[in-house]
Amino acid sequence: MDKKQKTRAQILAAAWQLFAGQGYAQTSTRQIAVAAKVATGTVFAHFPTKLDLLKAGLQSKLDETLAYASETDTQHNPKDRLQHYAAHLYHFYLEQGEFSRELFRELIWQWHDLEAELEAFKRTLFSRCRYHRAAADLLMDCYFMTLLNGLQGRQNRDIMLKNLRDKLALLDDGLFLSEGE
Repeated sequence: MDKKQKTRAQILAAAWQLFAGQGYAQTSTRQIAVAAKVATGTVFAHFPTKLDLLKAGLQSKLDETLAYASETDTQHNPKDRLQHYAAHLYHFYLEQGEFSRELFRELIWQWHDLEAELEAFKRTLFSRCRYHRAAADLLMDCYFMTLLNGLQGRQNRDIMLKNLRDKLALLDDGLFLSEGE
């Protein structure tokens, strides 16, 4: 890891510790700089906004969650695969409740920033059967609306998963057949 990467990691670690200890909204970039032992300008050189710090921290932890979920994924049907991943992801987002709500509050109007990640996730769900764009979009709609409702209503993971399962049960399984079926 070179000096620039170490500084970035140091800033991110300090920010995440402060966010967890005193909350995202109550943490200033100046406090992050002090905790990271860098100048405030250095924080902005690596992360143009405090939201960028939040996104980077969540993305790192989200990548770990997705990697773990992938290791235990034995499902073939995209609906079943979504439920498998949702169990891990909903748990993650609920553990990071304040951060997740803040992130989605900011990102709700910036979905274009997430297009590549969303498309990759949809392709993962359909990697064991024929890709159907509209069906993939519909799965994402069910997933995200359940997530947003759960975060807003402060539901637990089991309730969120039940709500997702109920929505997915209404979808025609013909959209999710494996190749050759």
